[in-house]
Amino acid sequence: MKPVLIIGHSHIGCIQQAYAERGKKVAGMNIEFAPIGSDYYQPNLDDQGVLTPKIAKIVSAPRFELIVSCVAGNAHFSLGLVNNPRKYDFVLPQAPDLPLEDGAEIMPYGLIRQHLADMAHETIPVLPAICATAKAPVLHLESPPPVPAENVQRHAKHFAPLINNYGLSRRERVWRFWRLQAQMMMDICAEQGIPYLPTPDSMKDEHGFLMPAAWRDDPTHAGPAYGHAVLDQLSRYCAQTEAAR
Repeated sequence: MKPVLIIGHSHIGCIQQAYAERGKKVAGMNIEFAPIGSDYYQPNLDDQGVLTPKIAKIVSAPRFELIVSCVAGNAHFSLGLVNNPRKYDFVLPQAPDLPLEDGAEIMPYGLIRQHLADMAHETIPVLPAICATAKAPVLHLESPPPVPAENVQRHAKHFAPLINNYGLSRRERVWRFWRLQAQMMMDICAEQGIPYLPTPDSMKDEHGFLMPAAWRDDPTHAGPAYGHAVLDQLSRYCAQTEAAR
């Protein structure tokens, strides 16, 4: 059984819940979790961008043979979910033909990317810091797809006032911001030479959004069905890497 550390911010929750539902049993893996969005692990980084001692200690622990990151997955919602008072949109190079927000000012891709990086300055840099500290191989999990509008409206929570005032962004814009953040994380993985595991296909609908089976009473997070799909994905990954050794 491979000892595995799963470390992440809020999206770690659905994986933890799925693991508990399985009686903490997943083929080929013994898993520990480090939910570094919790108060216990704050701050994640020091002024030099290095992991703080509590996180560095567990990331570098010799008992782990694999470190699985699910850090920095949710910042895109802050920009993409609700229309801005001054409507804007951007063209995603990976999907340039997607419809744009009606009546929106079209902003340069690089400007939007930098704005998202600035908003996520406390979370996105955690991935390279993990890579710099870990003794075991690292891989990164793509964050769950965005939740479709009907479930966002049903469970809007703290987004409700903004949605009431400005409206939800069109579907393609929400998806674009998710893919922008995904591309940013893929670029870090390429720089660090680590694998990037995409969303399980079974968890995406025909528009690339989260499947209803994985919805929960939350506008921006997946439920345990998504966590189960990720655990199966990780189990297959571990089996394949063991077979290749």
